[in-house]
Amino acid sequence: MLKWTFTKFNMKKTIGILLLFIATCSLGQSQQKIIDSLFYGQKGIKIKFPDIGLVVGIYKDGIINYYSLGTRFKNGTERLDSASIFEIGSATKTFTALLLANQILNKRVDRNDYIDKYLSSKITLPPALKHKVKLTDLASHQSGLPNLSNDKYFTDLLNKDSRNPFRFVDKKYLINVLKETDTLDNYGHYQYNNYAFSLLGYILERNSKLEYASIIKKNILIPLNMNQTSFTIPYGPNVAGLYNQQGEPQEYLILKAVNPAGGLKSNAVDLIKYLKAYILPNKFDKAIQLTQHVFYEDKNRKVGLGWDIKTDYYQKDGDTFGNSCLMRYSKSKKIAIVVLSNHQNGQLVSDAVDFIYDRLNN
Repeated sequence: MLKWTFTKFNMKKTIGILLLFIATCSLGQSQQKIIDSLFYGQKGIKIKFPDIGLVVGIYKDGIINYYSLGTRFKNGTERLDSASIFEIGSATKTFTALLLANQILNKRVDRNDYIDKYLSSKITLPPALKHKVKLTDLASHQSGLPNLSNDKYFTDLLNKDSRNPFRFVDKKYLINVLKETDTLDNYGHYQYNNYAFSLLGYILERNSKLEYASIIKKNILIPLNMNQTSFTIPYGPNVAGLYNQQGEPQEYLILKAVNPAGGLKSNAVDLIKYLKAYILPNKFDKAIQLTQHVFYEDKNRKVGLGWDIKTDYYQKDGDTFGNSCLMRYSKSKKIAIVVLSNHQNGQLVSDAVDFIYDRLNN
């Protein structure tokens, strides 16, 4: 016969565990109501977008929960879950920015350094670019450089391959864009810029003497135990589909030298680990604090290194041709949210994060 003996210490410990269990259940039930309303309410996502698949990760007060809606593929039967892999697009920029912040703190670069210092001596910059563009300008969208998004370069790339235009952008292409840029029309003004982050990744790579993917893995992914995050095209039984807003199948993007601006693939589990690092004390604290500094500000926005800065939270979205992602965290409220979609629909993902965040704070 088992004999139970409760000492005063054991009783306190048991009560503490019980209270934690009750609090966890209560929090989970509260979140479930929010998610049920978001997914299945009268104006819920399932009604408005019946084919879409979503995965939501929430960290609040030390507790993590995951929720999913729909299947990996349209008309499929295999459901999405917290381990499902998505393209996270421009959310990758926060990883590149964190690498920059880390190199600044380790005195590998200086926050006021110009790009000139880190380019090959064989590269002659046009006069308008010499001693003008800082590394931190690249990471805060104010470099004035071409952006590979809505300019002549993007038009040319689309004409070559409308489904995978960036596969033509290698390191030589990045340098040729620099050589051809004889003016910085928007220098010091906000202009979202994929090229700038691609160039920043190239510079960090040269400065580290390692391939960019290896730098990310060594300095961020391994320390944070993000085992399912990489730049490689994922295969296997738990990969999310890729569809545009019209529900048409898409291909995985081949980004080559544009990887630092948008090439990572990940899942909700790994991204919540990543966002927790921005909330809880860890080895990245000082680098994270640097990414949170305001490097650009106008009447419409504040921008740190890689992150959009709001009143009480930081966030970064990411859209590819077939997936959408949004990450948000609040250090003061100890909340982190990630939403991943198997359709490209940035507005839907943004609305979903707003919906969850607002209700978690009530």
